[in-house]
Amino acid sequence: GASVVIKYILFALTATAIGGVIGYFIGTGLCSFVYLVFEYLYVMPPETGVFGVTFFAITFAVIVVCAVLAGMKTVKQTPAELLHPKSPKPGKKVIIERIPFIWNRLSFKYKSTVRNVLRYASRFIMTVIAVAGSMGLVAAGLALLDMCLFGNFGNASIAWLAVLIVVFAALLTFTAVYTITNISISERNREIATLMVLGYFDSEVAGYIYREIYIDAAVGIVFGYGAATLLISIVFNVMGFGSLASVSWYVWLISPVLVLLFTFVVTLCLRKKITSVDMNASLKALE
Repeated sequence: GASVVIKYILFALTATAIGGVIGYFIGTGLCSFVYLVFEYLYVMPPETGVFGVTFFAITFAVIVVCAVLAGMKTVKQTPAELLHPKSPKPGKKVIIERIPFIWNRLSFKYKSTVRNVLRYASRFIMTVIAVAGSMGLVAAGLALLDMCLFGNFGNASIAWLAVLIVVFAALLTFTAVYTITNISISERNREIATLMVLGYFDSEVAGYIYREIYIDAAVGIVFGYGAATLLISIVFNVMGFGSLASVSWYVWLISPVLVLLFTFVVTLCLRKKITSVDMNASLKALE
């Protein structure tokens, strides 16, 4: 009871502290770089790290509290409940089923994919938010780079800032989609193992998961256009140059392509984990 809770809290604090320290130096480094860019355009007061430490302390405290609260739900469960495999969530009817013209023309695998997307609603929402945020950042970075290269605004520092934004968006997509999908695969080992026992090829089993990822990413990209419009407007307003109307048309086409490319890299990294599921261990009944 209490000893388990204490051990979990110590684990959460240790992991959060390590990640927090690394994040602090990365964050302050990025802030200093952005501050340097603004110094080329404006007369800025001396940089201070007071607010950086304050925001870090607040963010660190929030993350620790969330980590502890998330783990307490598991700690409250009995050992028997934790050892017993979770029952799969039941499938639900989706809106597309009310459109026979579309639904009746879908093959079985695509019908199951559409249902699975909404079956794991929380993962779907988290992936959509992550991809939409990444899409917004990519578009903002490319729009800024477009203004620097072809709009005769800004300078080399701002161009490098734009590149940095796109790189950060790639890392956001990779980290978020990889983590969410990795958890999904771990929790659906029995489901994946069942497909293998039924004779599905590795490519078919991987496609079973990939289709869900790409549907989530596609929906995220749609919402990402709204996030991109907002972020580009904010960036140009802060920088004091450029406008939403002056953004080249190809920025709106390249941005989703890059996000899909980031997502594709994630699926490649996860393929081995999907196809190497141990069928015997996953389907073994726990006594």
